[in-house]
Amino acid sequence: MTGSVTTAMCTSFKGEMPQALHCFNGSISPTGSCASGANHVTGLSSLAGITVGMLAVNANLPSPSYVSYIDSTTSLYLSGATGAVSNATGTITSSAITFTADIYKMALIVASPAGTYGAATTNYSSLTTDEVASGGGYTTGGFAWTAAQNITPTTSGTGAYWQWTTNPSWTSATFSTSGALVYNGTSYRNGASGRSVATYSFGGTQTVTSGTFTVIQPTNGVGTSMLQVN
Repeated sequence: MTGSVTTAMCTSFKGEMPQALHCFNGSISPTGSCASGANHVTGLSSLAGITVGMLAVNANLPSPSYVSYIDSTTSLYLSGATGAVSNATGTITSSAITFTADIYKMALIVASPAGTYGAATTNYSSLTTDEVASGGGYTTGGFAWTAAQNITPTTSGTGAYWQWTTNPSWTSATFSTSGALVYNGTSYRNGASGRSVATYSFGGTQTVTSGTFTVIQPTNGVGTSMLQVN
């Protein structure tokens, strides 16, 4: 029996949002200071858009360093990937520190999937053999947006909307696809990567031969964005 792909925000994603298991914020680079051997960043010029779990990058910070606790309107603490203290390797004095959120990916689904993909899809691992095969311009796992390409969610009226600054694209491509799964490619928020965000139907089989396959995002706005909560 042939499966199907429908356009839907995944139910599991709706439950994960109030648990702070996703962060779509765009990258920001306020200035701040941190003593060598310490993990307390102080004197931040702005905390707008910074949340717990975001990655902090500076030449004098070990990699990875994550925001573990925000203790004031101008300061925060950092930790490593396993929760260990992440101490600066050198003094940071009123220098830019870049904070980035989660990395999201789009995986393409074959033209005639065996499974059914929609609101009930919980994880990228659900695709199993229904992902477009690696080769022909496609790589298993799909297209990865950088954290800097996240568009911080914007509120309007009683809802919010967001997507990305770049359209997913595959060059030198030869394959057929009927839809896609957008999922979280990071794991540090709860140890599990691949958590589903939404599925999208392409309205039928889309085929590309020795060309570029691009998924065009709609206008980022009320009633049009790829992701919306109303």
